[in-house]
Amino acid sequence: MTDHQEQPDLEQFAAFQKEKAKLEKLRAEMESASAEDLAAFRAWKESTSATPPAPRGRGRGGAASGGGEVKMSIADQIIAMADSQYEFGSSEAGDLYAVPKNGPRIARLLRGGRISLRAELARAYYKLQGKAASSSALADAMLAIEGRAQAEDPVPLHLRVAPLGKRPEHGLVLDLGRADGMVVTITREGWSVAPAAEGQPLFRRSQLTQPLPVPARGGSLRELRKLLNVTDDSWPLMVSWLVSGMVPGIPHPLLFLSGEQGTAKSTATKMLVQLIDPSAAPARSTPKDPDDWATAAVGSWVVGLDNLSRIPEWLSDAMCRAATGDANVKRTLYSDSDVTVQEFRRVLIVNGIDVGTLRGDLADRMIPVHLDRITQRRTETALWEAYHEAHPRILGALLDLLVSTLNKLPAIRERADRGEIPLPRMADYGLIMAALDEVYGVPEKSILRDYLQQRTELAEEVVESNQVATQLLVLMKRMPTRPEDGARIWDGTTAELLDELTSQIGMTNDKWPRTPGALSGRINRVASDLDKLGVDIARSKSNGKRSLYITYIPKAAPTAPQQPALEQQTIPA
Repeated sequence: MTDHQEQPDLEQFAAFQKEKAKLEKLRAEMESASAEDLAAFRAWKESTSATPPAPRGRGRGGAASGGGEVKMSIADQIIAMADSQYEFGSSEAGDLYAVPKNGPRIARLLRGGRISLRAELARAYYKLQGKAASSSALADAMLAIEGRAQAEDPVPLHLRVAPLGKRPEHGLVLDLGRADGMVVTITREGWSVAPAAEGQPLFRRSQLTQPLPVPARGGSLRELRKLLNVTDDSWPLMVSWLVSGMVPGIPHPLLFLSGEQGTAKSTATKMLVQLIDPSAAPARSTPKDPDDWATAAVGSWVVGLDNLSRIPEWLSDAMCRAATGDANVKRTLYSDSDVTVQEFRRVLIVNGIDVGTLRGDLADRMIPVHLDRITQRRTETALWEAYHEAHPRILGALLDLLVSTLNKLPAIRERADRGEIPLPRMADYGLIMAALDEVYGVPEKSILRDYLQQRTELAEEVVESNQVATQLLVLMKRMPTRPEDGARIWDGTTAELLDELTSQIGMTNDKWPRTPGALSGRINRVASDLDKLGVDIARSKSNGKRSLYITYIPKAAPTAPQQPALEQQTIPA
């Protein structure tokens, strides 16, 4: 510096150096910024520079700049950022969402937790401005965005799996839950992995959703069999539950894992949940009320409940509805009249040593699977290391089996329509079991026959645990046999039946029905279970008199449907 140059003020020079360091830091951050951050920056720049002149020194957000341009409000800047990056829409259930214009086509709900659009916009604004947007600015921006989303025609949003048609054989899509938006498309021709594309079903994710591995070809379900101590008799039924658990749009049976203490029921539950629908909470405690249950069920495709000691009546009813399709209606927060609807159909798995008496409707939707006693234990770390290493191959093998099952379904459906295949109450699941029987081609190990036999055994347990049903079955076995068909008949009014059953039991307790109406209600609850044991109850009304006509013909053990000649395959053991 020459003598005639003016000496700078030390404070000014220090301020200059500080600003220079800031600029250098910003330049380095800009050079390493992601494409998403740069796109957000350009959108913000355009929105803040291309503004109309302010009227007489005032702008929308307050005082005008010296150049006479309007300074956009923070809310308007956030809206511009959202417009540049997202498309907006509304789901059939009323959820408002945004889908990235560039990147994985995965719907992001506008409001919610850390994965909501609101949270994403708050993070993006902080990155660009170096300061947080006020809650009022975010609220104003979200109101405007929600208005845009509500104007769109509703479309279905799917969680983890989505159908490609009205029937399972039309195919489905599995969301791998990954940040890159990869999905698996499964049809009768095979399965393939690719990013979610426009025109495909739209997926949403919850805070519980975790990624699946990319499935690998050439695997076998035997790798899963080696990790689970499932009995040989139960294994085929469990495989059928896994296959049906990949199929959306149908009712799904509830898998119940039982076994004595120390049979790794919790570990087996977690492994089965993680195989199809990895979750931050794969095995959860028993919900305390219906609202707690709905909150737990709405966020995952597969819901696991751990270590149940009993199933209260409300939970039994809730699980039955979730298996076939449920909706939970609640008042919207901060609203006096609006309601929020949570619709869901879920795949359920529970475990326990003994859950007590089962209600008939839940037993009719259940697959009991027994776990063997563990003779040689492995450490938790070694077990899960083996599981995670094999997971891609096991998933690929399950997809291979699903493709084979979809191929068999059209012919199986035609045979069932002709009455050649006996279908259970959960008929769609029955079709899948019958299709698996044809895939394996081993008549002596029919999955559908074993399932139907289980239904009879569960019905016997329900009847034995129900005082009214037990006494009614005893009464029918006492009736004389009709020579022409071997049927045993009872005919009379409900009041007469109550008198006869009361006289038969000799002594009653507080749970015994006191009126004909109470008896009729108790019989209705177990009518389907009695039917599986051969007791048919018909009601009639004549001259104002209601009568019951009860027929008892013991049913033979179920048989497997006749299969066409096939090359036999071995059920993975």
